Parts: sequence; C-alpha cells; structure tokens
Amino acid sequence: MNPEEILELETAALERLTEDRRLSGSLGPEVEEMLAVAGVFWDAEEDRYTSVDAYVSDLNYNIVAASISDEHYA
Repeated sequence: MNPEEILELETAALERLTEDRRLSGSLGPEVEEMLAVAGVFWDAEEDRYTSVDAYVSDLNYNIVAASISDEHYA
C-alpha cells in the first residue's frame, strides 16, 4: 500500500466511527481508550473523530501559513 491508499483507508474509518458516534452516542470507554492509544480522538468542536497526525499536520500548516502571511505583509 502506498501512503495515499493508507490515508484513504484512515479517512474512511474515521468517517464510519464518526457516523456510529453520532447515531449512538459514545462508543464506550473501552473503544474510546483503544482509539486514544491509536492516536484517534473525538473533536467536539468539529463533531467528528480525527487523528493526532491529521491534527498536527493541520496545526503545522496553519503555523507556516501564518508565518508566511506575517512575512509577506510585514
């Protein structure tokens, strides 16, 4: 599998988990604990599951974008 295929699988899995949580509420403490160990958490603000990797990637992108913006307009 290449990285793009792995990302597609992760995205699909997170979407299914999100649907299940929205339909039935919490997935239970055991499932939430396993997800946390795997780096997956419920983003209450976005109302969806996300991975720590995706969160860090978005955060890094925003930091770089802000830095470039600051340099461009300074």
